Amino acid sequence: MTRSIIYSLLISGIILTSQNMFAQSEKKMINDTMEGSVSTLDGYVPSMSITKDGKTAYFSKGIYQKPLYGVFSKKELVYQIYRVENLNGEWTNVTKLDVCPKHYSAKHPTISADGSRLFFASNMKGTFGKYDIYAADISADGTVGISKNLGPKVNTKEDELYPSIYNETLLFFASEGRDGYGGLDLYASQVAKNTLTESVNLGSHINSNNDEYAIQLSPEKKLGFVVSNRGINNTVSQYTVAYGRSSKQNQYNDVAERDAGLQTAINEDVYEYVDTSFQDEQ
Repeated sequence: MTRSIIYSLLISGIILTSQNMFAQSEKKMINDTMEGSVSTLDGYVPSMSITKDGKTAYFSKGIYQKPLYGVFSKKELVYQIYRVENLNGEWTNVTKLDVCPKHYSAKHPTISADGSRLFFASNMKGTFGKYDIYAADISADGTVGISKNLGPKVNTKEDELYPSIYNETLLFFASEGRDGYGGLDLYASQVAKNTLTESVNLGSHINSNNDEYAIQLSPEKKLGFVVSNRGINNTVSQYTVAYGRSSKQNQYNDVAERDAGLQTAINEDVYEYVDTSFQDEQ
């Protein structure tokens, strides 16, 4: 099954900030398309996650490394997270972040608008299954804190991937480990400091029996943009979903009027994070 994708799920008033790492300057737009690219290796590859001030961005990149065990074993693809700074309109000072132990992967970083908290997916030792969603605080000088697993309210025995944070507290991600509609489904959880709500499925008008990777909502247009591999031969494409009382509902792939998943996520009580962290493994 094709895997990969994501960033930028917005709920009200979308300003999409994205750009690839070789761009000359920050790019802000309100758009009818998701940002990113398609790779034969990774499927859908999200754009960088950029802080609101446009000065710092985060992205992940895969490299081949010799495995920890087996001298004659083939090299394995390992993902690492990098930070890059925007100085005088140019992206420079690329730095690899040690958010997980060597020989484990960390990918799909997303940064809060104020740059204080980084969310990402990792398969490091201590996960509940395969890839889990982790969070790490970022200090004013750029130092990365302890990587903390978000726990069973978010993570399962299968993959949790492509986190996206909106308005500092609303986390969206793709999960394969719950009884959803099939493949990767999109979920939401409210996070604040060291607390979070039970994850909620975004509903049948967003998710399908294939893989859904990311969604971007535009309240002004009452449209959503979903990236999925529900196309012919599981091709990764963008689908437009009308919701609310949009006058354009009949023109698009699906209509979502009463799914309560997002509202439920926002209103639920909060729970503490699980205690496991990258630091515990050192």
